Amino acid sequence: MTRQLAGPRWYRPRRTAVMASFAVGAVLLSTAGLGAGASASATPHSAHARGKYVIALSNSFLGNTWRQTMVGIFQKTAKKAEAEGLISGYKVENTSDNDATTQIAQIKSLILEHVNALLIDAASPTALNPTIQEACRAGIKVIVFDSLASAPCEYNLADNFNLYGQEESRLVATCMHGTGNVIVAQGVVGSAPSEAIYHQQLAELKKFPKVKVVSTVVGEADNATTEQAIASVLPSLPTVSGVITGGSSFGAVQAFQNAKRPLPCAVYDNSGTALRFWMQQHQKSGYTATSYRTEPGQAAAAFWEALGLLQGKHFSKNLTFPNIEVTQKNLAAWIKVTPSQAVCAWLWTQSQFDTEITSIAHHRLFTPPVPNSAV
Repeated sequence: MTRQLAGPRWYRPRRTAVMASFAVGAVLLSTAGLGAGASASATPHSAHARGKYVIALSNSFLGNTWRQTMVGIFQKTAKKAEAEGLISGYKVENTSDNDATTQIAQIKSLILEHVNALLIDAASPTALNPTIQEACRAGIKVIVFDSLASAPCEYNLADNFNLYGQEESRLVATCMHGTGNVIVAQGVVGSAPSEAIYHQQLAELKKFPKVKVVSTVVGEADNATTEQAIASVLPSLPTVSGVITGGSSFGAVQAFQNAKRPLPCAVYDNSGTALRFWMQQHQKSGYTATSYRTEPGQAAAAFWEALGLLQGKHFSKNLTFPNIEVTQKNLAAWIKVTPSQAVCAWLWTQSQFDTEITSIAHHRLFTPPVPNSAV
């Protein structure tokens, strides 16, 4: 997803197209110096006369398009809010290698700078907890999103991993008309999100008794790894009609293409590269697919949650936001606003965030429309 495949840390590759990803980052993150330990800011303290709050982002990993898109959306949202006088400034701190120790040091620095709210995409579910508690004691509102921590005081804005696993299996099995052979490529074995997705995938497949898993490999939710793993088993398998990967179906499909086999039913990632491949295959042969993934616009949603908390609003400590589904019907619209080296994302205006909160209170989810402009 960034491999380009999107999603939380457990399916963000570090080996595939790293140089391309960082090149994209230079475009998406127009401020310079977003490497390990570097920061981009919009004068977090000098602008206090114009507004009331400084909101910071601590991002644990910058090495793929999903994260770069996420940081770009935060900056775009914060810059607009600053121009409108809603905040006095914003700040971004990144690490390049998902290192918890480095992120802890950065968060401690932000605490000393007395930011008012802190958004965190965490390097660890537990290692950051004492530092997050320290931030809360300092009066800082802390919202953790995408890759979560587990400090009691934090607010969580989460992906729906369980639904993601269910939907991938359901969509692939439905595409297969409920019958045929499928390959399952597990994500990062031992990762809590990957394990949750995998178990939901298998549970959903039980609803399709005529769909048979003929091989299970480890793809690490990485396109290159998945492509290699499936290429190694494909010659020994009978006809395979579908692949279920939890984040790396584009790599799986490329293994089929290289083996001169018919393209399987798959749920693609939401990268512009994968979506364009899908469109090209559709134009050539009528091939149809779908994409169902988490989305980096969560950074904008987390920003509006932080601002709301600072303004005295009340939110649930745990919010679950929707995943993006791209279908054949809206594929062209998503391609129009998703550059090749970016991923699909909602930009989450304050109005859309408020609508989502109201919808959640009524036990449903609001799905924003396809954006009118690229991230």
